[in-house]
Amino acid sequence: MPGLIGIISKRKENDTIENLLSKMGKSIKHEEWHKMEIHTSKSAGLGRVHPGIFNPEPQPIFNKNKTVCLLMDGEIYDYECLEQELIQKGHGFSIGNDPEIILHLYEEYGKGFVHNLNGSFTVIIWDEKSEKLIIANDRYGIRPLYYSEHNGSLLFGSEVKAILEDETFERIIDDRSVADFFSFGYILGNKTFFRGIELLPPASIMTYDSGRISIEQYWDFDFQEEPEDLPEEYYIEKSSKLVLQAVERHMKGHHRIGVPLSGGLDSRTIVASIPKKYYPVDTFTFGKKDCEDVKYAKMISDKLGLPQHFYEFKPIDLVSYAEKAVYLTDGMQNCIHAHRMQTYNEIREFMDVALMGWIGDSAMGDYLHGDPSKARDKFELFKLIVRFLPVDFLRDLFNENYFIVFQKNFDLSMNYILKIDEKANIRLSGNRLMYYNFKERQRRFISMGLVLARNSAEVRTPFSDYDFIDFILKIPPKFKVGKHIYKKMILSMFPDLADCPYQATGLPLNAPAYRQKANYLNELMKKIINEYTLKIFKSKLFFEKNRNFHDYDNWIRNNDELREYITGILLEERTINRQYFNKKNIRKILDLHISGKKDYSELIGRLLTFELWNRLFIDPKS
Repeated sequence: MPGLIGIISKRKENDTIENLLSKMGKSIKHEEWHKMEIHTSKSAGLGRVHPGIFNPEPQPIFNKNKTVCLLMDGEIYDYECLEQELIQKGHGFSIGNDPEIILHLYEEYGKGFVHNLNGSFTVIIWDEKSEKLIIANDRYGIRPLYYSEHNGSLLFGSEVKAILEDETFERIIDDRSVADFFSFGYILGNKTFFRGIELLPPASIMTYDSGRISIEQYWDFDFQEEPEDLPEEYYIEKSSKLVLQAVERHMKGHHRIGVPLSGGLDSRTIVASIPKKYYPVDTFTFGKKDCEDVKYAKMISDKLGLPQHFYEFKPIDLVSYAEKAVYLTDGMQNCIHAHRMQTYNEIREFMDVALMGWIGDSAMGDYLHGDPSKARDKFELFKLIVRFLPVDFLRDLFNENYFIVFQKNFDLSMNYILKIDEKANIRLSGNRLMYYNFKERQRRFISMGLVLARNSAEVRTPFSDYDFIDFILKIPPKFKVGKHIYKKMILSMFPDLADCPYQATGLPLNAPAYRQKANYLNELMKKIINEYTLKIFKSKLFFEKNRNFHDYDNWIRNNDELREYITGILLEERTINRQYFNKKNIRKILDLHISGKKDYSELIGRLLTFELWNRLFIDPKS
């Protein structure tokens, strides 16, 4: 993912800083058309790699007397009033872009400039005179920045691999992260796979001064937990207006904007909220040929009169992009979830900016599958959202020696999860789950999809609009269970889409309760029959899984090329001889999956990802 890089060091010579900075930039410049800009001074090297879409003007930008410079990844919205306010205070503008506005805000308000911003951004400010660095990011940490203190220097970059360009950095694997990845499917907190490299927390202002780091949190979720006697219609009307406002804000500029469209709720809400004055807007759908998800997306685009581009998703696609997906995400996303990456370069022909539905479901109750108020304790509460593999199962995955290490770190992670909301002083169970979902799952798992997308195009996420989220925090959790209020909001805003089925259920949003219950029983019956027929006929299913856009369960089992690719890597000698795994049970996991007795596709994806990561970042280069 293009982004920012930097070195602050009084110990390195200027030419050493420039040489290392150039290597760091090249490490995150993944396409020939990416642009790279670097700046060095006596003790600092700063740089930006970007696709030339948002704020294409050269960076860094400087203040009037050239003592302070700024680099920015991302953008901010609705700053015209801020610009007029600054002009009235005596500030003058020559470029008028986002980073120039922020630089003047910094000169006027100091670190408090962040409270005036609404957007998706990471900002670097370097004061040459005082040799002080400030790095700030948006409320949700949408654009990751990793950092490391090493040998008296500070190194940072939008990808971990940029820091690894310092050849003196010792690559020691963080066993806590290994435990997280295999237990939960993503890394918790601010860790990476390397000890000594951390992710900047969301809503942070990092200061590096006189060789010392300090990080302060300038914002956190503020839930309205005292009950207000307001009807659900109030929340539906207000949230509808804020969605429309957010989408309007995200249409700014003269970019070609497109919408990756599925049969889910988020993407249909975004595309339907786009004002007609911006038409035509291209939509992009990918998935298995003739799957229901693709069919529903086509229905939506047809009703809105928008062009749709379809990209077929095939089992063998993983073979072509698995290694690149692992490389781009520094191993922190299971490669079988890197679904769209093989289409993004093709989509560039039609768009510069993708409007994506990040955190829409989560803001509106996707995490509330049951009634959280009935959970007997915090462990039972978080089991509603935190999916983890049983420790007894993982005991068989790892060898005896490494399982001792794993067990200790798994216990630490569970303790972290149970305490994550304590500082926020959240009382209601539903709000606790939303807090975890935003802070951990969305930021450390779902956001990796944005990282992959930004390698090819810029991304905007209307549901992360500050005004929208501030209001969502006031909605009582009882209205969010089963996405109740979300579905009603969509029906009230877009009645013409009422008969377009929802991918998760196959039913239109206005389906009566009896149909929803019958559908649930029908799906349960299909699942039971499929499990039974798999045991008898091995790789054959009675009911084909044709709703979702992918089916790795059956693809790994039945596609010869994909199966041979995965087994060839996981059963290779250097894989099973690593310090982690029980050789016998790696084979057993693959055999059970391929025979149809178990669905281990998610775990197989984690094993494949971790092995590819080791080969890319740990094994000696030939």
